[in-house]
Amino acid sequence: MKAFLKKEVWSPYLVGAFIGLLLTALLSIGYKIGVSTGISRVGALVEQVVSGSHIESTPYFAGLLSDYVIFNWKILFIVGMFLGAYASARLTPKKNEASNTLWTKAFGTSKARRNVAAFAGGFLLLFGARLANGCTSGHAISGGAQLAVTSWVFMMALFAVGIPTSLLMYRKNRGTS
Repeated sequence: MKAFLKKEVWSPYLVGAFIGLLLTALLSIGYKIGVSTGISRVGALVEQVVSGSHIESTPYFAGLLSDYVIFNWKILFIVGMFLGAYASARLTPKKNEASNTLWTKAFGTSKARRNVAAFAGGFLLLFGARLANGCTSGHAISGGAQLAVTSWVFMMALFAVGIPTSLLMYRKNRGTS
């Protein structure tokens, strides 16, 4: 089993099947896969410590904390994602840092620049997820599986914006691998 977990690349079909099984199990007990609400809930918990009166006067934040449970399953799901990513990083054979040439060719070797870009991208992704009332996993996996029209519109918009953005960002590398 450990040899399987240490594979450098897993089959996307196998991983997709695992996600499908997880979604089926969650839907059968009344839950959906999604992360952005959990992240918003963490923000609301932090804000409650800093300014509890603001939470009470803001319907969105008050709704996130209306069940009086500090760590609900969505927060535990996020913790599990971090633990899974850590386990994956520890189990996967070390890659040569120079192997990621796409970013290096387009933007250089600055780790600070890469970290700022990753933070800005994550911020924009989370802002968009809350604006769309759900994240990519919530819309694409849970909503798509339930044939929710809003989720299909979200995914079409995601690809309509994501593909041209990546082509613009990596325009220096067109035609090379």
